[in-house]
Amino acid sequence: MKEVILLTGPPLNGRDEYITEALKLADGESYAYYHVFDYIREVGKELGVKITRKNVLDFAISHQDLMNEIRDEAFNRIRKEIDESDRSFHLVSTPSLFRWGSGSVIGFTTSNLKLLRPNRVIIVLDDVLSVRRRIINDPEWFERFGENPENIKLTTLVMWREDAINHVKTLIHELKKEGIEVRYILQFGIRHPYHVFLDLIFHEAEKPLVYLSYPMTGHEEEYYHRVRDFYNKLSGHFTVLDPGALDDWWVVAEYDAQVNRDPSITRIKIKHLLDGEQVEELDREDIEQATDILRRQLVERDFNLVDVSKAIAVYHYAEGVSAGVISEMAEAYRTLAAIYLYYPFKRRPSPFMEFYGMQNPSRRTMFKDEDEMVRAMVEEKEYWAKV
Repeated sequence: MKEVILLTGPPLNGRDEYITEALKLADGESYAYYHVFDYIREVGKELGVKITRKNVLDFAISHQDLMNEIRDEAFNRIRKEIDESDRSFHLVSTPSLFRWGSGSVIGFTTSNLKLLRPNRVIIVLDDVLSVRRRIINDPEWFERFGENPENIKLTTLVMWREDAINHVKTLIHELKKEGIEVRYILQFGIRHPYHVFLDLIFHEAEKPLVYLSYPMTGHEEEYYHRVRDFYNKLSGHFTVLDPGALDDWWVVAEYDAQVNRDPSITRIKIKHLLDGEQVEELDREDIEQATDILRRQLVERDFNLVDVSKAIAVYHYAEGVSAGVISEMAEAYRTLAAIYLYYPFKRRPSPFMEFYGMQNPSRRTMFKDEDEMVRAMVEEKEYWAKV
């Protein structure tokens, strides 16, 4: 049976680069990869239009009718190739939607998706500081921002994300009204290891989706090493979704900390979490507006990952109760996901945490041995209630 997977998201989030690198490791998998822009460029050439990476935005805004025709034909060709293919998985990559200048650039319409009939939609995302850095390091895009980093507002980047996600949700809702079911929309952070992406695409049946929930902030380095080791143990058996694979929380936490230290501060200094390099100072007003949106996006994204998962594994190597973890456990309970709690302390946790922690086939309230919890999850996965 063929499966069509739409890979989309906002621009400059590293989607195609990440997918290309991941697929280099997909030896032996039966798949085909369709980069929609390649087809748009091919159709345009046949119509006497030269479409390039540099001019496509202005062309799409200035010549919307012609661009719509070109895009529609690109999707027709992709659908035809899928129908004629003997491959099992068909990955279609294209941006979703974003606003630029006085117009909007649309990656696909409802009619395009009705033709494509995706089984799953994966929205590929990167954190806003990495997107900002990517713009600065891309000569063509940096030129669009006047070659001035001050013009690259975090508010703009979070709204690109907002528009892209909402466009997907709206169109998938329209498909549903016409009886076309999409199994799920998943917001996927590109800090996930490549093997997790490959498991997500090719091995979901054997390695069901599991969300890893853990207190995210305020811990020593040794704590995060423990979380990472546990993540690796789980990944041998499941496709593990990690909220830390899209770390916008770093921006939120740094903003809060610096404003608390100095309420009159006007410039916020933030170091990039991955390499420790200092990003130049950011305007407080911009980061303040962006943070308001980011806080909501963080919650919505984490709940999205919980909602698509068959189970959540709570790694609570901290005695203090995390409001975020409790909320994720409640969401998992609401959506019928199995819940497993690792809590290795003598002091009993919150009664709410205990209650949610026993929502698994064996009704174990909590585990004090992480290896025992992994074994229980592997043994019980066939009995998980969530379809």
